[in-house]
Amino acid sequence: MSSINLKGLDHHQREALIFSSLDDLSVSDNLRLIFDFNPLPLVYLLKAKQEFEVNLEKDGPQEWIVEVKRIKPSIDMEERKKALKAILSEIKSPEVSPEIKEKAKQLFGALDAKTLGILEQELIQEGIPHQEIREKLCTIHLDILKETLVSKRIEVSPPHPVHTFMEEHKHILESLGKLKDALVRIDDGDDFERIKEEMEILKEVSEHLIEAESHHQREEDVLFPKLARYGITEPVEIMKTDHIEFKERKKNFYQITHRWQEHSFEEYKTKVLDWGSYLVRELESHIFKEDNILYQIALQILTPEEWEEVKKECDRIGYCCFVPEDKRMEVKMREEVERALEKIRPALQADGGDVELVSVEEGIVKVRLTGACGGCPMSQMTLAMGVERAIKKEVPEVKRVIAV
Repeated sequence: MSSINLKGLDHHQREALIFSSLDDLSVSDNLRLIFDFNPLPLVYLLKAKQEFEVNLEKDGPQEWIVEVKRIKPSIDMEERKKALKAILSEIKSPEVSPEIKEKAKQLFGALDAKTLGILEQELIQEGIPHQEIREKLCTIHLDILKETLVSKRIEVSPPHPVHTFMEEHKHILESLGKLKDALVRIDDGDDFERIKEEMEILKEVSEHLIEAESHHQREEDVLFPKLARYGITEPVEIMKTDHIEFKERKKNFYQITHRWQEHSFEEYKTKVLDWGSYLVRELESHIFKEDNILYQIALQILTPEEWEEVKKECDRIGYCCFVPEDKRMEVKMREEVERALEKIRPALQADGGDVELVSVEEGIVKVRLTGACGGCPMSQMTLAMGVERAIKKEVPEVKRVIAV
């Protein structure tokens, strides 16, 4: 069995060495890959390809060894290029027939992203326009990849953090759908008057995308550091780099949609089409990768205790377009407790005191007695006989009331 020591190599060196070596493997041949970091993302992707049998022979903490065995034959590059050319020539419209999709599925099932990129580059050099290759292959390739990865996706229930992240993604994708439709109509417009409705949609979407920054913040501040402890660093860095680019583009998009009067129509149209199309394309791709690769890796390696920590930190930071069910219940309970306190507040204020609601968590209400109530020797009786009784009468779900 051949072995490749990948320690100390940068990302591009490792990628080139790994995939060229995998291409050279014959059926039943084995290859041992030696890493100085956790290669779980590679393991996950190779298993998804269903072309290799993959086993983690050694699992850190200083060294990781992955054994890869080819279980399906690999076709050579010229044959792949011919097959790809044939598929391109058969795709005549955005609607791809089941027959063509099946041919593409068989081809793409044996291709990694790097090899596909090489093939695309060779076809461009042979005179096939880059835009044609991208437009025809992008959708079909993503559909096929979805079929493979989504079928293996681990599903979780609320209020698990991954469920919340993915529900937020659904809301973001819904906004991107509105943006995509509006951009089509703006592309046909020839002055501001004719696209007033679409301009309002763009303003609304830009606000939503800015609001979604808390989603990225929770990933970067809470989930990503947990993954990094397990050596899952490269996918995390890619996602963080995406976040930086998205933030800048969203900021530009927000500014032009809200300050459109400062631009000519042609300038406005060019910029919103450019930035808007970028956000639709790249955010959709980013969300797919997070839902079907990054989150799936996290679900396989983080412990239940670590997920509890992630949940608490996410609750502390706050949510954007989707609030987890348990937090919605807490918000509702808080509102009910506030109403109960309003009913007893006049009596406390008449004696020079007052009460503030501090928090409501898991049925535990924390309050702060102020004014005369705060220093009164009878404050505990006030709490038990007055405040707690009044709250529980209005909100039976409350378990305890604590003074802080």
